[in-house]
Amino acid sequence: MRLHVTAAAPVERTRRIRLAIALSLAIFALNAWLCRELFTAEFINNLLSNEGAFASLGRFFRDHPTDYRWFPWFNVGMATENAYQPLLPVLAAVTGAISHWSPTRSLHAVLAFSYCCGPVTLFWLAWDWSESISLSLSAALAYTLTSPAEMLVKQVRFGSDEMWGPLRLNNLAWYGEAPHSVALTLLPLALLFLYRATVRGGAWNMVLAGVFSGAVALTNAFGAFGLALAAISMVLALERGLVRMAIIGVCSWCWVSPWLTPSLIAWIRKSAWSTGGFYTASAAARFAIPAIVVAFAVVWLLTRRLKASFPRFVCLTSIWMCAIPLGFFWLGLTVVPQSDRYQTELEMAICLLFGCGIHWLWSVRRQQRYLRIALVAGLVLIGIRQIDNFRKYAAGLLHPIDITKTIEYKVVTWIDHNLPGQRTLIGGDPEYILNVYSDNPQFSSGHDPTAPNWMQRVAVFQIQTGTAAGDRDAAISLFWLKAFGNQAIYVPGPRSREHYHAILNPHKFDGLLPVLWRDEDDIIFRVPQRSESMAHVIPRGAIVGRQPIHGLDIEPARPYVAALDDMSLPLADLKWISPSRATIRTSMEPTQVVSVQETFMPGWQAKVAGRAVPVTGDKLGLIVIDPACNGSCDIDLSFGVTTEGWICRALSAAATLLALSSLFLSRRRADIRPAHSGPPACA
Repeated sequence: MRLHVTAAAPVERTRRIRLAIALSLAIFALNAWLCRELFTAEFINNLLSNEGAFASLGRFFRDHPTDYRWFPWFNVGMATENAYQPLLPVLAAVTGAISHWSPTRSLHAVLAFSYCCGPVTLFWLAWDWSESISLSLSAALAYTLTSPAEMLVKQVRFGSDEMWGPLRLNNLAWYGEAPHSVALTLLPLALLFLYRATVRGGAWNMVLAGVFSGAVALTNAFGAFGLALAAISMVLALERGLVRMAIIGVCSWCWVSPWLTPSLIAWIRKSAWSTGGFYTASAAARFAIPAIVVAFAVVWLLTRRLKASFPRFVCLTSIWMCAIPLGFFWLGLTVVPQSDRYQTELEMAICLLFGCGIHWLWSVRRQQRYLRIALVAGLVLIGIRQIDNFRKYAAGLLHPIDITKTIEYKVVTWIDHNLPGQRTLIGGDPEYILNVYSDNPQFSSGHDPTAPNWMQRVAVFQIQTGTAAGDRDAAISLFWLKAFGNQAIYVPGPRSREHYHAILNPHKFDGLLPVLWRDEDDIIFRVPQRSESMAHVIPRGAIVGRQPIHGLDIEPARPYVAALDDMSLPLADLKWISPSRATIRTSMEPTQVVSVQETFMPGWQAKVAGRAVPVTGDKLGLIVIDPACNGSCDIDLSFGVTTEGWICRALSAAATLLALSSLFLSRRRADIRPAHSGPPACA
C-alpha cells in the first residue's frame, strides 16, 4: 500500500514552528521581566567581581577598532588574544559604538540579552532534536525558574539555605561569570547545528555548526571544553557522525585560530592549574577520571535500548556535566582545572533530564486526563512561586548604585587625573574598573591563566601577600615594584570599603614611601623611580639572565634594579603612538641596551633609522632592545604578527572561503535542481 503525503503535513509542520516561535518569545519575555534592570544598568552592587575587566576590554575594542594587536592595560601588557577570548568584549564594543552607551551599560545590555536567550536556545536544541514541545518547554522553564545546583550543593547557596534561588543570575551579576554565561547561551546552538549537520547534512547546517562552535570557543574556555565533551556524547548517542564532526571541529578552529593560536592553547593548558590555588590534580582525581569514563560507558550501553536519540544524548552528556562539579563539592576532587566553575553546566544537564522525565510522564499518561491536569497544575503553582521568588531576589541583586559615591571610583579617577600613563599596582575592586575610565597601564588586573608573563604574577603575589618575607616584606615589595616600572601603589586599610584588601600587611609602607593621596582608610603611595618612562638604558651586564625561583629570590634582578637608579646612565623617553607602537629617544653607547618594562612576546620588532635591531626578552619577561647605537638613538618599537599568526590568518581565510564556497555551490545546486510536479510519495 502506498501512502501519499498530503497538504496537511506541511501545514502541521508550519503550525508547530509557529507554536515553537511563540513559546520562545514567551520564554524570552519571562526572563527579560525577571532581570529587566540589567538591560539599562550602569553599575550594580557587584564591584567585587571582575566584570569591569570585560567592560574595559569592550572599551578597548571600541576605541581601537583597527589597532588592537597589543593590549597594554593589564599585567604589564600582552597580545590582545591573551587578554581574554574576544567575542563578549567585541559585542559590547559594537553595542557601545552603535548606542553611544558607556562601556558598562553596553556590557550589561549584551549580558541581559544573552541571559534571556539562554533558556530559548536550550528550548530550540531540545525541540528540534526531540520534536517534543512538552520536553523542550519544561526543560527551558526549569532552566529559567529553578536551580538544581543549589538543591544538590549546599556550598553554592547564597543568602541562606535557600535551595530555590536564581543561581544562574547570581553567578552572572554577582560573581561576574559573564563570558561563561554567554558561552552557555551559544552552546545549545552549536549542538543544535552539529546535530542537524550529522543527521540531515546540508551546507547551511555544516557552516552554522562551525560558526557557533567557533563562537563558543571565542567566548569562554569552559564553554569550549563543554562543547567538546558534549560533541563526543552526541556521536555516541547517534552512533554516527564522528568524521563529519571532526571536520567541522577542525574547520571551526581554523576559522578562529588567529584568536586561539596553538601557543595560546599550550599556555592555557600550562597555567590553568595555577588558577584558584589548585596547582595539580590530586591522586584521587586521577582515579576519578577512569571512574567517570567507566560510568559513561555503562550509561552508553544501558541507553542503547532507548529508541529516541535525544534522551540518550542527555544521559551521556549529564555524566560529565554533573561529575565534574559534584566530584569537587561532594568528594573534594579537582578533575579538571577550576572544577567548581561547572555549576551552570550541571544545571543545564539536570533541566534537560527533567524535561525528558516530564515528556515520559506526559506520554505514558496520555489516556489519563486528570493526571495530566494535576501534573500541569502542580508545575504551574511551583512556577508562580518561583517567578515571585526570582523577581524579588533580582530586584535587590540588580539594584543600580551611584558609582561616584564608592571608594573604588575615587581611587581610579584620582589615578587617571594625577598619574596619566603611569603604571600602578592597584589590586582589589578598583583594578577591575580602572580601565573603564582610564588608559593607565596596570601591574595586575586581567585574567591570570592567559597572562603571558609568569614573573609578573610571582611579583604581584609576593607584594600582596608578603609570603615568608618577614621583616623584609616592605623592601622586597618595593624591589619588585621598581623592577616592573610601577610609579605608585594603592593600599586599602583595614577599615576600607574596598572588598578584597589585597595587601595583607597594609602598614608595611608607612614611613617608607611618600603618600600621594589619602581618603577614608585608603592610601596611594608613590614608588620612587628615577624616571617615569618605562624605557631605560642599562649595561649589558644588568640584563636579568636567570629567572627568579620565587618572589623572595631577588638576587638575579639586583643589577637590573640598581641600573634603574644609576644616575650616570642616560635617560630614555618612551612615547606610545598607539597601543601597538611606541617610539624611544635616548643617547647611548654600543655596550648598553634598552630595557622596556613591557612583557616580551614574539612579535615585537624594533628599528633604528630603518634598520632592524634585535629584540629579545630577559628572565623577568621584559623587552630588551640591542640597537648598537653610539650617541643619539631613535628607536621605533612595534608589535606585529608572528609567523604563527600569519599561518593562523591564512587558515582562517581558507576556512571562510571554504564555507562561502560550500554555501554558493549549495545554492547553485538548488537552482538547477528540476522541479517536481506532484507531492512525494513513500511506501
